[in-house]
Formats: sequence, structure tokens, C-alpha cells
Amino acid sequence: MIQTKNLKKAFEGLQVLKGVNTTFEKGKTSLIIGQSGSGKTVFMKCLVGLLEPDEGGVHYDDMNFTRMSPRQRTRVRKKMGMLFQGSALFDSLTVEENVIFPLEMFNKDMTKKEKLDRAHFCLDRVNILNANNLFPAEISGGMKKRVAIARAIANSPDYLFCDEPNSGLDPQTAIVIDKLISEITKEFNITTVVNTHDMNSVMEIGDHVVFLYKGDLWWEGSSEEILTSQNKEVENFVYATELMLKLKSG
Repeated sequence: MIQTKNLKKAFEGLQVLKGVNTTFEKGKTSLIIGQSGSGKTVFMKCLVGLLEPDEGGVHYDDMNFTRMSPRQRTRVRKKMGMLFQGSALFDSLTVEENVIFPLEMFNKDMTKKEKLDRAHFCLDRVNILNANNLFPAEISGGMKKRVAIARAIANSPDYLFCDEPNSGLDPQTAIVIDKLISEITKEFNITTVVNTHDMNSVMEIGDHVVFLYKGDLWWEGSSEEILTSQNKEVENFVYATELMLKLKSG
């Protein structure tokens, strides 16, 4: 579980986060949504410690991450997995080596065979077959995302962060990635936080949805509840496309 308590962040006098309070629960896929400039990226960076909040805190299972020493934070970060926008695989490493990389970083006591077995397990779980020795340039965009997910879960994380996981993917592949993230979250009881602007993702896997508006937590609820929200800003965001408007009227 991750909790934010009165989280505030400003840059040169501009208040980007205005006291955000929310809880991300284990075994659920939580989505952070909102228009560009709403504070989504800053919020996630505060969650993982890339930015320091000006006020408030981030709590990991009742541990105040914001006030931890660098050594204590490192221990928590070992329990984090990260799926980056664009996958961020290492071009010079094979698929298998990319997945082994975090094991080399954080699991010095594991034998080479144990690391290899873990990498194979993770690749099998995301349905990557017969591609272990290929390089990122030799696989499709959807496969890159799945390899990146395998790398993100290699260290058996308690917390998984996904930044725009469907960026650059066709709609069909995006659905596959969404379902994979949701399945892994429930299967391994992970606290998963997804930063997205994709309403398809909201509807597919939104166990918990946080809507940010100009730095405020404007609304939160489930994917079912968001469709009937009476909040004007939420409604404008959800029904911004012709397709969603047709679904609403139909």
C-alpha cells in the first residue's frame, strides 16, 4: 500500500501539487489521469522519490518514504519495479540480459543460474518465447513493452509504477499490455500505479482512478463510477472523444 498525505510541490512559485491525499492499495491497479499540466508526472516522480515534495509525505506500508535516509530509501527502491514510457530497454543487451540487469544490480547473492531462471520465468509470464537472445531492435513495439514488464517484475517488486505504458502502441496491442499489467498486479498482489491519458486503459483495468485537475485531487473512484460522475471537469475529460460521446448517448 502507498499513501500520500497532503502532498505539495511548487516550481518557481507555481503550485503544481496542492495537497494530494490518496491511497493506492495492494492487488489493485490504480490509474492517475488528467489533462496535460494537471500534475500527473510530478505526482509520480514524488511517489518514487525523483522529486522531493515541499510539504506532506509519501508512505510505503506505514513507512514515511519522504523522511528516510538515502540508505533506507534504497531498501524501499529494491521493492519497486518501473515500466518506462518507450520501454527504455538497453539496445546493447539482449532480451534476456535486459531482464537480468536489475537482478545484477540488487541481488548480488543470487547465483548466475538463479538469475537466469528468474529471467526465464518472467519472460515466460509475459509470453515472450524464442526471443531471449534477440536485441531490442529485432523485436516489435509490443514485445518491447512485454520485455520491459518482465524486467520490472524481475526483482519480485511490492510496488509497480507504469508511465504511459500504451504510448506508441496500436489499440489491440495496448489492450494486451493493459490486461497483462492487471493480471500481474492481482497474481503477485502488487501495488500498481499507472500514469496514463488513455481512457481505454481506464475502462479496461481501472480498479482505482485518481483524476488530477490543476494540481488538485479532483475526483477518485472506480472505472464504473467515472462514467456517471457529475463532476464537470471529469466528464469533459472522459467524453472528450467522439467515440466516448457516442457510447454516452447510445
